[in-house]
Amino acid sequence: MDLPLLLAAVERGDDDAALELLYDATADDLAGDDAVALLAAAARAGRQELVDHLVVWNVDVTRPWDGGVDPVTWAAENGRYWVLRALLSRSRDPLSSDSPHRRALRTAQEALASGVGAGSEPPPAHRAVITDLEAELGVHHSPDELMARALVHADPDHDDWFASVSHLGLRTSRGTFDWALEAAQDTSNLDRRRFGLDTMEYLSIAFSLDVEQEHDTELPFAREAEDFLRPLLNSEQDPRTLAIVIGAFASYSSADTDTVAAILAHADHADPRVRGTVSTMLHTNTAKHEEALAALARLADDSTPTIRANALSRLATSALDTPELRAVFAAHLADPYFDARLEAAAGLALRDDERGLTALNKIRSGIKNMNSPGWGRLCDIHHLLRVRAEAAETTAQGR
Repeated sequence: MDLPLLLAAVERGDDDAALELLYDATADDLAGDDAVALLAAAARAGRQELVDHLVVWNVDVTRPWDGGVDPVTWAAENGRYWVLRALLSRSRDPLSSDSPHRRALRTAQEALASGVGAGSEPPPAHRAVITDLEAELGVHHSPDELMARALVHADPDHDDWFASVSHLGLRTSRGTFDWALEAAQDTSNLDRRRFGLDTMEYLSIAFSLDVEQEHDTELPFAREAEDFLRPLLNSEQDPRTLAIVIGAFASYSSADTDTVAAILAHADHADPRVRGTVSTMLHTNTAKHEEALAALARLADDSTPTIRANALSRLATSALDTPELRAVFAAHLADPYFDARLEAAAGLALRDDERGLTALNKIRSGIKNMNSPGWGRLCDIHHLLRVRAEAAETTAQGR
């Protein structure tokens, strides 16, 4: 294991390079001092994906870092929510009296009370840490308390918000839905309204996992949610809230023509958050498919890289094959964003276009190992190509 190269990758924030370098690490490497030093560097730099991989690969999270620093205590004290989640993920007995979960909870509570990290940006996520650990230990608070924790910073991208809304979203009951709906109707408080809407969307995800569904089975409370959300698609003026509304509406609604039309209206919104939500939620398998495909073709040229990649991915898996659509894919074979480049190549390859197959082979040649970016998606694409080839061969044999 080349520690200097790995530390350099951590310093420049290049998780992909670090993971590629770790591919050949042995069990002895991961049990040694260098692995602990790498874990400490990744945690302090906030490289949570790398921390998570190191923990999964059994790097010892109980070994102190330089200076005798306990990893779990450090993460809890500094409000490093995702780092702490990774560090605690291998602990099998959170309820024991001396568990690292209990130690982390005490540490986070003391840090919050003493104002550790006040004034830093982004603010430390002590409330998220406390919310998670309390739930792990069987302590569950009211929706109002969880919302109050989220609204201290009132940032939907902050971990305090995520922890509160995700835990509420797991409470798939009539009472939780009614509470979220009431909060979402509070026109006097934008943050409270956003939180209620976000909770509604998280509930829809949990409902879909909870309920054994036949295809197209309606989610619980779906009609009430849709009736409330649909008018907001036209009236909501705050872009950040509108993005949440679109996501929630799409989650509760079936992918019919009316749903697609309602989402399509926002495909060219000025705010990238809104366009990004549209690019992930837009369906192409309805009577509105031509309009949806046209909107996705425009989004494939968006200035935001992730929106381009999302739109190209949607287009790649559509059933349509036209010269115009192939031209969209061809235009992005040299896209500066890797994921967009990969989806453009997939779109052409799935239409038996040699340009796509050539591009995929070039991408494959640059992948070093299964930790390289694009490896998983490339496997998915090749699986689709293999299934198509087998289906074509079966059809030909049956003639």
